[in-house]
Amino acid sequence: MKGAPLRLVQYGLVNSYLVAEDDGFTLVDAGLPGLERSVKRIVKSTGRPLKRITLTHGHTDHFGAVDTLKAADPHLEILVGTEDRRLLAERGCRTLPTHVLKDGDRVGSLLVIATPGHSPGHVAYYDERNGALYAGDTFVNVPRLHVASELSMVFPLPTFGTHDPAQTVRSARLLLDIPARFLAAGHGPVLTDPLPAMRRAVEAAERSRDGSPVPRMVAGAVGRLTSVVTSAGTALQQRVFRKH
Repeated sequence: MKGAPLRLVQYGLVNSYLVAEDDGFTLVDAGLPGLERSVKRIVKSTGRPLKRITLTHGHTDHFGAVDTLKAADPHLEILVGTEDRRLLAERGCRTLPTHVLKDGDRVGSLLVIATPGHSPGHVAYYDERNGALYAGDTFVNVPRLHVASELSMVFPLPTFGTHDPAQTVRSARLLLDIPARFLAAGHGPVLTDPLPAMRRAVEAAERSRDGSPVPRMVAGAVGRLTSVVTSAGTALQQRVFRKH
């Protein structure tokens, strides 16, 4: 597998990725409800079965098709970081994970990298075959690449959903050590040769946190507000996506 990541995008904003393995496909994140239609089309056209769904984290815009796909195939593996297992249930996912993941685990060809911050159990995945780094929401590429702790008025939802902004920045810096050829984030286009842009984004986030106390206060408030995100917030999020 040497090409760019196979990106499935909803509403121009929400990304999931199909990763080819010897036994079939791994789906990295499951987007919003309705993603199952795109997955099934690709499975049918390639003759390659979907074997597992592995999540970067347990937010609603990353597990939306899990229940439907699992119902269609009860043998489907569902994987998530250990600390996000409870979050999945709290956010309304009815399907229980079949496996929980920790740093250094393998999901097929994908190396699991613990990147807590955006959520308590957030993980990234690195595919050494093509250098693809599936970073979830540690980085956001809308309208340009930034760390999720940094508020973008164009697309603020990832920042509003960030559990621990400071830890998110530390996890983003950790990912600079990965020799990524592609950065496949949860939102926005895939970046080729992404390390310079990733480094600029991390340094900007670090300056923001070390500078004026105002960004630190805002980031802290965002982290505290995360605990009260409810299904009403989820519905608002999906309405915003549908407008794009």
